Amino acid sequence: MSSVFYMWEPRRRNLIAEHQFYVSEGKKRLTDQFSDKAKLESEADEFSSAWLEEAGKHFDPDRHDEGSFYDQAHDEGIQHYQALDELGNSARLALIAGMFHLWERSLREWLTSNDGIGDFQVGEHLPKSIWSSSFADVLELFEGVSLFQNGCSIRHRLNECRMIVNTYKHGAGTSADQLKIDRPELFDQYGWRSNSKLANYANWADYSDLYVEDAIIDEFSTAIEEFWKAIPEYIMEVDIQPVPRWFQKAHDKDIKGASNGKMP
Repeated sequence: MSSVFYMWEPRRRNLIAEHQFYVSEGKKRLTDQFSDKAKLESEADEFSSAWLEEAGKHFDPDRHDEGSFYDQAHDEGIQHYQALDELGNSARLALIAGMFHLWERSLREWLTSNDGIGDFQVGEHLPKSIWSSSFADVLELFEGVSLFQNGCSIRHRLNECRMIVNTYKHGAGTSADQLKIDRPELFDQYGWRSNSKLANYANWADYSDLYVEDAIIDEFSTAIEEFWKAIPEYIMEVDIQPVPRWFQKAHDKDIKGASNGKMP
C-alpha cells in the first residue's frame, strides 16, 4: 500500500514558519500602529489642535462665533480618529485576507507537488481541479483520516476566516449573511446591537459594519498553524476512499488521455 500524500517534516516546519513570519511582519508593519487606542486619540487631539490653529488665522470676532470654531475643531478631531480606526480595520482585514490566501496557495502547492499527486500524475486535469477546488472540496481529501470534517473546530474557524475574507473583498453576499449569524459580534463594534432592546436591531447590520480586533487575527492564525500540525505524515490510498467525486473525475480524464495512467 502506497501513500498518496506525504507531509515531510521539514516542509511542515517551513509552512508553519512562513505563516508565522507573514503574520508577525504583517502586524509589525501594518496593524500594530493602529492597536494603541490612546495613541490614536492623541493623534486625533493633535489634528484637532492643528485645525484650530490654522482656522484661527482666519478668525474675525466681528463675523465669527469663537465657540463654533472650537466645536468644529472637536468634530474634526473625532472624524480624524474615526478615519484612523477605519484604516486600522482595513489593515487588519487585509492581513487576514493575505494569510488566508497564503494558506490556500501553500495547501494546493503541497497537494500538487511530488509529495502529493506528483507520483501518479499523468495529465493536467487533476492539478487544475485541485487549484480550482472549493474550500469544502479540498478539505474532503482529509476526511478519510477523520480530519477537518464538519463540526471540527479547525475547519469551523478556517471557514469563518474564509467568510470574513469574502465579505471584505466582495461586500454583500452569502458569506456576509452567514457570518452575521455565526459571529454577530463582528458586526457590532460598539456593542449597540447586542445591548439594544429591539429584537430586530441586529438585522440592520450589513457588510460595511464588519470590524475585527487584533485578537481575531490571532484566532485565525492559530487555526492555520493547527491545520498544518494536524496533517499526518502519510495519507494512504485507503484513507481517501471513497475518492472525492471531483478528484476522481479529473483523474479519469487524465487517464483517458494517457496510455499508462494509473489511479493511486
